[in-house]
Amino acid sequence: MVNCHQKFFEMKLKYLLVLILGIVIFSCSDDDDDKVDFDPVAQAVIDDEKLVEFLQTHYLTEDSAIDTIMNGETPLYSIVTTDLIEYNDIDYKMYYYVERDGIGVQSSRNDSVQVLYQGFLLDSTKFDENVNYTSSKSWFHLPQTIPGFRYGASYFKEGENFIYPDESFTYVNTGRGVFFMPSGLGYGYNGTFTIPSNAILYYFLDMGKVVVADFDGDLVSNNDEDIDGDGNVSNDDTDGDGTPDFADPDDDGDLILTKSEDTDGDGDPRNDDTDGDGIPNYLDSDS
Repeated sequence: MVNCHQKFFEMKLKYLLVLILGIVIFSCSDDDDDKVDFDPVAQAVIDDEKLVEFLQTHYLTEDSAIDTIMNGETPLYSIVTTDLIEYNDIDYKMYYYVERDGIGVQSSRNDSVQVLYQGFLLDSTKFDENVNYTSSKSWFHLPQTIPGFRYGASYFKEGENFIYPDESFTYVNTGRGVFFMPSGLGYGYNGTFTIPSNAILYYFLDMGKVVVADFDGDLVSNNDEDIDGDGNVSNDDTDGDGTPDFADPDDDGDLILTKSEDTDGDGDPRNDDTDGDGIPNYLDSDS
């Protein structure tokens, strides 16, 4: 039993460290509602007006950059797709353009991905980038990134691995494009040391690799730990211990590892229901 407790502690510690040791894309706390003089609903409207104006007055250049329309170029607004998103009971709009589809697995918002990216403010200030797939900045576990990046990554499919003669590698035929997010899906009122308060952001992204993630290694993928089906695995916590199921190796808090509740040994704990109550053992503390 001591080993079991050690495993629980190690997994929860791992989850906490991932939350703490983020770079600029990783989420900060959502405490906008604590700002007495700040109205996130009104800010969402302001952000969308600014985004629409930006998209109507800028275009995508031949070398995949964004510039101001000067000679009748096709505005971004004519080529982007709008995604209507409800987050924290607020309606937002993201805009995205898929320049190239990619040929492999489509990312979900709950996967791990290996990407190249550049992040910009609306004034074209670049605040972050990764230009090499071998960099530690190329890998992201999407549930721990800002909401807009989660959604943005999910618009693209992965490419295919290409090995050079010197055994270095890259990805080719990657999903590629750009997505634009309001501040409420980015860093909101708080901002960061490089991103101002209420900053609208956009990212260029190349989707190299998608890994269907099982963050806690419990034989249940992140996507299958989305118990309420809202696409956000961070708000599903079956045992109410403060650690979401996707990061909790004992989802129901019965001191039996989720993967050990795979009683038929088929590698899938979701189809084991010892007491026949319709709740799989790994989510049923009295099974």
